[in-house]
Amino acid sequence: MTRTESGTFTTSDGVNLHYLAAGAGPPLVLLPGWSQSAALFQKQLDGLSDHYRCLALDYRGHGESAKPDYGYRVSRLAMDLREFLQALELQDVILLGHSAGCAVIWCYLDLFGEAGLSGLVLCDQMIARIRRPEWSEEECRQYGAEVGGDEVLAQAELVGGPDGPAKSAEFLAGMFTASFSEAELLQVIQESLKFPRPYAAELLLSVSAADYRDLLPRITLPALCIGGAASHLGPAAMPWVAEQIPRGELAMIAADAGGSHFMYLENPEVFNTAVRRFCDGLELEDR
Repeated sequence: MTRTESGTFTTSDGVNLHYLAAGAGPPLVLLPGWSQSAALFQKQLDGLSDHYRCLALDYRGHGESAKPDYGYRVSRLAMDLREFLQALELQDVILLGHSAGCAVIWCYLDLFGEAGLSGLVLCDQMIARIRRPEWSEEECRQYGAEVGGDEVLAQAELVGGPDGPAKSAEFLAGMFTASFSEAELLQVIQESLKFPRPYAAELLLSVSAADYRDLLPRITLPALCIGGAASHLGPAAMPWVAEQIPRGELAMIAADAGGSHFMYLENPEVFNTAVRRFCDGLELEDR
């Protein structure tokens, strides 16, 4: 197993954030989803750090990072990411985001642009979660718009309420295929619950309200879009995202190959191979 080291840095608003690091080479920054942690990227830290400097960030409130009572919105997480890249003086960075990690990346690009970045890996995230009455059923499928506004508010109330831990565990369990082991699922749930549920509810509302459809055609970086055929988002969301990005490409992981929302955990070999092929291609472009 690759040697993984821990580090910390302090944001401009005084929050101590934790990260994991392994390997040397071009920097590959791994951004987890909503209420997930850097520790869940261990199979990527092990599998990709022979050629890349892999860094997995715990957002504020998540994992081993400090848990202040402020800042649980996508824009602040994007600022935290910017300050992380600056603190470690990273250049030519490949950003990899899973689920809400994609929203953090999109917000980062919207606010700060593409300077210092060399590529993106976007894993299984809807571009707009809340349905609108003027959208057709096909548009809703393409955008990943699966819920109404009232449903989002109700979900946040459940997550932040007294039954939040149990509801969160139930929510997560539905995002894996039947072949995922109970022991690994328990680890995912334990990592998720390190994020205090009231703060998780706040961030859920922020992520759910995001809509970056207008940003995608303006992305000039190469972007690998990875989807799971068995994901709760459905099979249309990531192909649509890939089509909107001028230099986007698509990799779909089959349902019977661990292609759930958490494909990087269920089939790390296939996932890591796709990421490595893409990242190696970026290096060839730069030569």
